[in-house]
Amino acid sequence: MVAVPYAQLLTTPGIDFRLRMAFDAKRGSGAPVPVALFVYRRAEQLDRTLSCLRAAGIEKLYVFSDGPKDAAAAEGVAMVRELVAAIDWIEPVTFARTENLGLSGSIRSGLDSMFETHARAIVIEDDICIAPEFHDFACQALERYEASDRVAGVTGLRLPFDRRGLEGYPYDVFLSPRFSSWGWATWRDRWRSFSFDKEALRGRIAAAGPAFRPERAGADMAGMVHEAVVAQTLTGSWDVVCAANMLLDGRYFVTPMWNMVENTGLSDGAHFSAPPPWQLRWESDRPPAGGRIRFAPVEESDQVLREYRRFFTPNRRTLARARLHALLTGRAR
Repeated sequence: MVAVPYAQLLTTPGIDFRLRMAFDAKRGSGAPVPVALFVYRRAEQLDRTLSCLRAAGIEKLYVFSDGPKDAAAAEGVAMVRELVAAIDWIEPVTFARTENLGLSGSIRSGLDSMFETHARAIVIEDDICIAPEFHDFACQALERYEASDRVAGVTGLRLPFDRRGLEGYPYDVFLSPRFSSWGWATWRDRWRSFSFDKEALRGRIAAAGPAFRPERAGADMAGMVHEAVVAQTLTGSWDVVCAANMLLDGRYFVTPMWNMVENTGLSDGAHFSAPPPWQLRWESDRPPAGGRIRFAPVEESDQVLREYRRFFTPNRRTLARARLHALLTGRAR
């Protein structure tokens, strides 16, 4: 490796992107867990996301900027890259593509590159705003569960399911069988264990028969897995493919008992045309006192998962709101 000072390495044209990451990785085992930030063309959402990353005290930032899909997207992509270039509170390593890979391709390519030189990574998309304590939580959880192969990753998202049935639960996290892509972290070996060969996954699902129970991760999961893996009609579905892997392999995500994620792109993201009938807010009044997190053993809690799964079961009010929105927007069939 060429001996180049760190600050110069970040700004010297022509130095290979992977060389930059290798330089970071060789700074020692005590190097901070890097954040991989995936951006496209939403400058307004990205501005707040960057403010949240700064408040969280992250120490290493890689930015993966996907290229414009067409001429209409070019202006938004350029605005996003200007925003990234103006960052002055950290020295980001930016990888700007000329071609458009799409959401799934960008994330898969970026994380494949990250894990060539890093053993752990925190993953954030441009519309995900993390609470100030999320970075520390993710680092602690990555350390605590690294040796457990049954844990596929860590998330800062606690969906707003009912807390009333959780009295007496003795831990600050629980193990969920559902993959979560809104503010998450994982290890190199766990990422590389995910198969994106949909034909192979279809074969595994068929071979598993009734033993494959996607409803364990929520009532909506069976339909999403069918669309993403079986029918292959759901685009940008890298996260659903990861979810299918987790269900087939019997793995879990470490999930906090308080929410540290807000999503500002629910009305214009890859899979949302309108906001859902619930809201996400940081639960800043609920983190463990003094940051001492009571980590749960790697096993399911029937008590927690009962309430968690109930959140994904549509009730009449939710269905009525969805039907009304479809009628108002002309999407009703």
